[in-house]
Amino acid sequence: MRPEPALRAHRIHTRSRFGEKSDFARTRVDWLIDNSEAYGALVAAVRVARERIWISQLAFDPDCRAYNSVDPGSDADPRGENLLDVILAISTERNVSVKILLNSTLLLNTKRALLRFLAKRRIPTGLVEVRGVSRFPQLLHAKMVIIDERRAFLLGSPFVNGYWDTPAHSVADNRRPHRELAGRPVHDVSVGVSGPIVQELAGTFARYWHRAEWRESARATPVRPQRMEPAGSGTRFRVVTTEPTGGRGSSDRGRLETRTALLDGIGRARSLIYIEHQYLSSRPVVQALRRALNRVPELEIILLLNQNPDVTAYRRWQNARLADTGLLAHPRVGVFALWSGKQNGRQRAINQVFVHSKVVIVDDEWAMVGSANLDGASLDSYGDDFSGPVGRRVFRDVRNFDVSIVLTVRRSARATNPIRELRERLWTEHLGHGSTRVMERGNEQLTGWNALASRNVAALNVGTQNQPSCLDGTFILPYSGSPSPRSQLADAGVQPKTCIDLRFDPGWLEKNFSPNWIRNMFA
Repeated sequence: MRPEPALRAHRIHTRSRFGEKSDFARTRVDWLIDNSEAYGALVAAVRVARERIWISQLAFDPDCRAYNSVDPGSDADPRGENLLDVILAISTERNVSVKILLNSTLLLNTKRALLRFLAKRRIPTGLVEVRGVSRFPQLLHAKMVIIDERRAFLLGSPFVNGYWDTPAHSVADNRRPHRELAGRPVHDVSVGVSGPIVQELAGTFARYWHRAEWRESARATPVRPQRMEPAGSGTRFRVVTTEPTGGRGSSDRGRLETRTALLDGIGRARSLIYIEHQYLSSRPVVQALRRALNRVPELEIILLLNQNPDVTAYRRWQNARLADTGLLAHPRVGVFALWSGKQNGRQRAINQVFVHSKVVIVDDEWAMVGSANLDGASLDSYGDDFSGPVGRRVFRDVRNFDVSIVLTVRRSARATNPIRELRERLWTEHLGHGSTRVMERGNEQLTGWNALASRNVAALNVGTQNQPSCLDGTFILPYSGSPSPRSQLADAGVQPKTCIDLRFDPGWLEKNFSPNWIRNMFA
């Protein structure tokens, strides 16, 4: 193995080092929809690692598995592959250096468990190094893997088994433990990139790695100039981050690049803003959406959100933002939830799909994908999400480490548009057989979403199998601010007498105190 260069002096020129200018002279982006696809691409890239693997994660459970089989009933590989075992095997066989950076705060500390696991395996500390970011109540929320500075992945999910799923989003799947998200199907979006942008991501990792080492160092982190990187087909890429301040006595004031870029992207909108996100509680974001509607009479906004987020407070905050800005009732705004259904004869079962993706698309010309949620913690200040003065003051300027990429496509570009490709792939999964007609509606795409949601409600009430977008995979329903799935179905128009096996129906404790999240404090 070649000596590893100092991370703070991270400057690697792809052409001179690897001699593959034709493959890496321009940025390439691969959309990885749902974690079956993301983990498959990641494992394939890990297997060809030559020198080093750098990982930044919110959590990395030693038992996290990557399954190759899409069908839960298949015998192809029912056990899957242990993700950490794959990494350790490559590290041992080729002397590949591995650096793993994890969140290690009171709210979530998987560093301790991972170190115990490595010690039990007697893995040399020089080959695998683990550091933790301990900045309570702030989190290391950036999820990325960088391999040989040639290939990088921005991941939507932590390496935790409860986030595993396939595009089928089966109502029930034993590969998704009930412990994390009550066994709900999980929809997520990751992205794999190669080319010059990997150097920017490697620089971000290096900065986080050293902050974990220095802890509350008073030294300021040098700010690398942001750039919009030219790429093929008229597409430009940029890395943006959210970062907290350097702590007491530090001159590092943190970064708010994600919020700045996001508000700029929303300000560009002319016809369609499409958002699918885990949370929508950020006041600046909902206000920007409202301003965009007021500014552009032709603009439509489509939001795909969780009705039951994994943290109870976010449901209240999200519903308050939607109500305060009038987005939920606006005629040019559609707010939807994602469900999964299956009908076998007379037996019908449905489950809520937990939307974990962080995708914002504007006019198929601007997009942001990464780890940042649309909340104060990922954008500017966690305190800004609170309504009361105590919470606003205590959590003022508290924000996480997050990293995302921004894509911009020139309007005049005639070649393949990666932003449009992402939106069409997502809509095909969510809307099923009705997606083609909706995508062809031009500036009336919201009409198509509303029509499909109404058709799905009718199919649930009738209980037949002749509605291909419902009860045969994923489907959309109108969003409801009610706290329980049963009341949300009723608000959407599903008749109470309809016989449906509802797989996610949380009780009072879960709806009000989110115990599945609170338990992470003691992990």
